Order: sequence, then structure tokens, then C-alpha cells
Amino acid sequence: MHVLVVHSQPRFFHEVKALLAQQEADVAYLPDLSNLHHWQLEAQFPDLIVLEQESLAAGGEPLSAAFSRSTRLPLIFLTTADSKRIGGGEERQRLADLLAYLQSQSERVRATQVLQVGQLRIHAGRMRVTMGDGWVKLPPIQFRILHQLALHANVVVSHPDLASAVWGPESADDETKRDLIKVHIVQLRRTLGAPFKNYIQAVRGQGYILVDPDSEE
Repeated sequence: MHVLVVHSQPRFFHEVKALLAQQEADVAYLPDLSNLHHWQLEAQFPDLIVLEQESLAAGGEPLSAAFSRSTRLPLIFLTTADSKRIGGGEERQRLADLLAYLQSQSERVRATQVLQVGQLRIHAGRMRVTMGDGWVKLPPIQFRILHQLALHANVVVSHPDLASAVWGPESADDETKRDLIKVHIVQLRRTLGAPFKNYIQAVRGQGYILVDPDSEE
């Protein structure tokens, strides 16, 4: 389980660290939302964000932007700037209950994060893929392209739909994004090697499709 703590007071982070450790959580810390970038959120893929309420009120634009570019959304636990509130009582218990629930659901969540097409396995929660010989970490754009195609395996995904999923709805009609998709798919094939060569197929004038090349269908 991965937890991101965003709070202006470092001592708050240290106070909740023991509680997070009880659930065997991997923890990252940021002092405010201005330090949060979409690539950080994608790299960490937190299951839970413990967020200072005042930080959200001061400006949640970086968080919204990060969410808009991610393949999934974490849960958010709002707390206050008063770090003493987490030391005991109702707020601490609420966080403990939420952590316990997330831990109990971790196996189910991990299962839903893994997509498989033929020998290709895609782990959304870790932004990585494998063809059976170890996991490969992909750059964010390449991962989003592959993940979107896997969500619609055996179905042609049009250029506008793919661009929209990767860069946002405003990119759906951007012709330059079509060329970028082609470049990233070439790089993706190069990264994953010969066994992956026939998994992504171009459909002229329409888009791309992810298939199992060994399937008889």
C-alpha cells in the first residue's frame, strides 16, 4: 500500500508515520501541493493521500491536473493544520480504520490493476509491463498509450480517442498528437523487444488495436 502525506508541518508526518508503518505502507511526504506534479503522482500511484485541508483550500490545481493525467484515482483523507488532532481521538481512529480497510482490500485492488493480453501483462498500479521475463518500467506517455489499448483489447482505438486518453480531451482533434502517438508506439516496441512486435497493430486511417498475435480468433 502506498500513501502520500501532504502537510505543511513535518512533525505531523512523523506522528502518523508509526500508524502508517503498522499497515506496512510505503510513505512519501510533500510539504504542500505546489510540489506535486503529475509525473510524481504517476510514479508513486498512491492508494491514499493524507492531505492537509488548508492546503487544498489554498490551491488544489496541481492535484486536479495530476488526477486528470492519471490512470486511476487514490482516496483522499483530509486533516487539519493542527497536528495534535492526529495524536489520538476520533480523527486518528478514522485514519486507522481507513488504512485497515485499504490493507484488507489490497489483494483485490492489485488484481484489478493487472491487465493481460496474451503473454503481455500490464500493472496499472506500478506503471510497468512484462512479457514473462521480469517487469519493465515505462515512461508515462508510453504507459498511458499501452494501458488505454489494453483496456480496449481487440477493439480499434481511434486516434482522437487515444490522444484524448493520453493528453486530455482538448487533444482529441490535435493532428500533431497523432504523429506523437506513432513515435511513442515505435519506442514502445523497441523497449519491449521482438516478442511484442505484433501486439500493437496500426489500422490505416482509424487508429491502433492491441491483440494477442498467438490467438486463433
